Amino acid sequence: MRNFLIPIAVAISMFVLGVFILNTQLWYSAQTDSLAGAKYAIKNMNIILDEAHLATRTAINIAKNRCSLEEQYQLGTEAALLPHLRTIVILRHGKVWCSSLPGNRVLLVNVDSLPDSQLLLVPARGTVNNLPVLLYQTNVADNRIVVTMSDRHIRDALDIPLEGISYSLKVGNSALGRSGDVTTENETLSHFRLVDAQNYPYSIQYTAPPVFSLPKLIYRAGGILLFLLLISCLAGYLLAKYLNKNTLPEEALRWAISKGEVIPFYQPIVNGKEGTLRGVEVLARWKHPQAGYISPASFIPIAEKSGLIVPLTQSLMTQVANDMNAIASKLPEGFHVGINYSASHIATPTFVEECINYKGSFCRQDLNLVIEVTEREHLDVNESIVQTLNVLHENGFAIALDDFGTGYSGLSYLHDLHIDYIKIDQSFVSRVTEHEDSTRILDSVLDLARKLNISIVAEGVETQEQLNYLNRNNITFLQGYYFFKPVPFTELIRILLSKSKTKVI
Repeated sequence: MRNFLIPIAVAISMFVLGVFILNTQLWYSAQTDSLAGAKYAIKNMNIILDEAHLATRTAINIAKNRCSLEEQYQLGTEAALLPHLRTIVILRHGKVWCSSLPGNRVLLVNVDSLPDSQLLLVPARGTVNNLPVLLYQTNVADNRIVVTMSDRHIRDALDIPLEGISYSLKVGNSALGRSGDVTTENETLSHFRLVDAQNYPYSIQYTAPPVFSLPKLIYRAGGILLFLLLISCLAGYLLAKYLNKNTLPEEALRWAISKGEVIPFYQPIVNGKEGTLRGVEVLARWKHPQAGYISPASFIPIAEKSGLIVPLTQSLMTQVANDMNAIASKLPEGFHVGINYSASHIATPTFVEECINYKGSFCRQDLNLVIEVTEREHLDVNESIVQTLNVLHENGFAIALDDFGTGYSGLSYLHDLHIDYIKIDQSFVSRVTEHEDSTRILDSVLDLARKLNISIVAEGVETQEQLNYLNRNNITFLQGYYFFKPVPFTELIRILLSKSKTKVI
């Protein structure tokens, strides 16, 4: 029973920990986004209040003179030309002295009893048209300048498109949100956050993102949750296998490498228009004595995690050289032989020497040996890595960027490294259909490669439509089930013999 409970407990713990980390990241991101939204709302509000400040300066100049029809017209013009303002009123000794409205009218109820504060939110009941307004007030000698701003402009300033986050303008104890009337609160509730403005006495209040929200977690990261679940179950399964057997998976893999059970399979690369064989990509398969062929998806992650990926690749290099030497006379000139190298392997001090010895072990020196750098695993492109790959390039190796567009910074690789080929991942090729919109992303990738003068290999070609599209775009190198599946060495010999006249152009 213990051997079953422990794997279950480990799987649950991994999943819970993964959910905790994922939720923390989403919560922190929501916190950052909501704070940025509040700062953006402050920027919008400051634009409105800057207009009110500008209008106040005009009103102060008028207050020094008299309120004639010309001055009223000037106030009205100022209120009309500044887009966010509503009215401008000059109070003298608490009474309306001059207004931007005809006849010195005002839209405020009991204007003479307004509190004396620079900013003031007036609820709907305090206006003639029953709409809340924001006041900007300035006292100059015996005059008070009152500039009113419409609630519609305030709500527009608070319209920040963040899901689940609502913003409101808070002046003193009063607040105005994107809907409803002015509300009054004695203090800010715990589920609200405040960001104070610097230039004016107001704050932006917003709802704090919840620490945990299952619907949001599923909506924002449903795929990752599923991945976490699968990884957790896999971890539990492997642990169960370990507890019920004497051999760890990595120990079994180490033994398989030493016994030569991990062998190369070859995925042919062809010329799509001519059908000629151009080369092969080397793929690893575990030829288990009991279970048969095991997919690399089952053991490559173990190899990478345990550090066995380096001896595994070294074993493949030796076997590939022996295989190619055995059929050297059948290989066309310039035949491509590509092997995928992990970032950890490329970073080893002996990698250059290994590759040069690998190249020297071939009978045919006219073969095009390709070092495929995968985008799925992060490669720290530092000065040492750049020098390593440049030395190999100078020694006749071609450098290919595998799985382009699916993982880490492929564009930075193109910038920092001398790339001869990019291999378009099958996830892009599989989208090619008869519809025009299906190739937009792929069109951009192909255009980028052409502009950088980089050759292209398209992976995962499975349909006639995909082949036609790639031929129209003059993509020479193609591979996929439409042509050949990955095959063992004996099957590769049969393919070569059946196409004995194959030439590389």
